[in-house]
Amino acid sequence: MNEVVHPYRIEGVLQAVASKSYLQRALAIAGLADGPTFIRNYNASADAIAAQNIITKLGSKVRGGVRMHIVPGKPDFSSDIMLDADESGLSLRMFSFIAALYGRAIQVTGKKSLLERPVEPLVEALLHCGVQVKTSNGALPLTICGPLAKNKIELDGSFSSHMLSGLLIAAPLLEHDTEISVRNLVSRPYVAMTLNIMRQFGVTVENNNFCQFYIKGCQQYQGQEYAIEGDWSAAANFLAGAAVSGKIEMTGLNQNSLQADVKIREILVDFGAHVNLLNNFISVSKNEAKPFNADLTDCPDLFPPVVVLAAAANGKSVLTGTQRLIHKESNRFNSLLAVFSKMGLKMEPHGNELHIYGTGKLTGGEVDSFNDHRIAMCAAIAGTLADSEIRISNSDAVSKSYPEFFQDLRKVMIK
Repeated sequence: MNEVVHPYRIEGVLQAVASKSYLQRALAIAGLADGPTFIRNYNASADAIAAQNIITKLGSKVRGGVRMHIVPGKPDFSSDIMLDADESGLSLRMFSFIAALYGRAIQVTGKKSLLERPVEPLVEALLHCGVQVKTSNGALPLTICGPLAKNKIELDGSFSSHMLSGLLIAAPLLEHDTEISVRNLVSRPYVAMTLNIMRQFGVTVENNNFCQFYIKGCQQYQGQEYAIEGDWSAAANFLAGAAVSGKIEMTGLNQNSLQADVKIREILVDFGAHVNLLNNFISVSKNEAKPFNADLTDCPDLFPPVVVLAAAANGKSVLTGTQRLIHKESNRFNSLLAVFSKMGLKMEPHGNELHIYGTGKLTGGEVDSFNDHRIAMCAAIAGTLADSEIRISNSDAVSKSYPEFFQDLRKVMIK
């Protein structure tokens, strides 16, 4: 599918879409809980549907729409079980550890871009836990057979925090206590998010500065009513677009959120936008457009909309953390360079940094999303700076996290 975006400015009010990071974790835990769970603010993104399908394969009964009803159950081992994470890296890695709880062979696989992502870090992490793992010639699908036998585990957190999140979710259900030591942890806020959801479902973890975790065994998650908060990752696109072109008010965003991408607020302030915060509300409007520096190591999903901000400023902005962009739905670093170079933006890679030389405007043209939802969204937001229309091929990639993105964009688009 192709989307054509004509030059525009943003003006209006939007309700933030539900956070897929919170939603996938909540679905996983609800499927392990004692008793039913009701999840409010369900958003049927492709990643959420993948997680929903996986807990169904593991025996849960799931029904409902915006208010999702989940009744946990046991998997049916009378036939082979295959868990399909679709293109979700989080679901692949998180559910691999949950699959190890059952002590039976379970296959885990994915589709499209996920098949091209490295599986070695996941396999290595599972092996460190005492889990039996077989790959398919070094790739997906994996065949996983628990148990999570070791009670002292060392993990390398430099590739992704997903493995640690999966192990943390699974460990309280083991019969033995577990001690986890982690080195080089990236995306610490996402681990804090995992611990927060676990706590709300009735499980406790002793956290020693995100380097060591002590988890008592024989705990049990308790089913409950759980509301998914708004997604700062998705909202960042509209907030950046408003900062360079107009004004937006967004509701449903927790100002005390543990989401890593809440960092967009301080970047907008450094950029010179007017930012007003209330408990569940943020407004952003155009003011100054100053070059800025931002370290996005712990929030790599912010790179695409923040590149738009940097393009709007006159002068050099420096974004740090580009090494976190390689293994996404696309090689997101190369995708950003390709898309914005086509729009006339000068960018220079320097090690783990991206130097961006903004001029306050972009050219239009035809760009590819590289089947990456975040590239498709930021290309659309670039229309706030473009001098002619932008044609985005494979724009339906937004369905991975935000199927209604273009509908919501049209609600606040002033041409």
